Amino acid sequence: MDSQQTTPAEHLDAFNELVKNQRFVMFTTRNNDGSLVSRPMTIAEREDDVFRFVTQDDNDVAAQSDGQQVNLSIMDGTTYVSMSGTGRIERSVAKKQELWNRIQEAYAGDAEDPSNVILEVTVETAEYWDGGSQIASLIGLAKAAVAGERPNVGEHGVVDL
Repeated sequence: MDSQQTTPAEHLDAFNELVKNQRFVMFTTRNNDGSLVSRPMTIAEREDDVFRFVTQDDNDVAAQSDGQQVNLSIMDGTTYVSMSGTGRIERSVAKKQELWNRIQEAYAGDAEDPSNVILEVTVETAEYWDGGSQIASLIGLAKAAVAGERPNVGEHGVVDL
């Protein structure tokens, strides 16, 4: 799919397909001195353009995300996705109970604990690169090198959510 000829709906479909089964992101915020800090986080839930994570309110990621611009990135073989959005802390006990599982319980204790919070990121824009399968990418690179041509690096798109 050529990004010059791809409709916004097709880009959105491609983006949704790339992120639908992802469980982990690198979550990037700015710390107090303005430098960027990234850490791996597990996606607790995705609902349309909102990604939810469980964390503790005294954790740097919570403080650095609430009301701030953040970035979520995914890399899976030859697929790369970068999502920019705004973070927000949610303290709803009902929502925490809905998202709670044994992993959260082992990591953070009870859902009712007020120090446990849901970090929501509303994604506003995303960019993706999909190179297809790794084997096909390697074959394409080899063919391009032999022919002296630029390789087809796959599909690239920008999505406004």
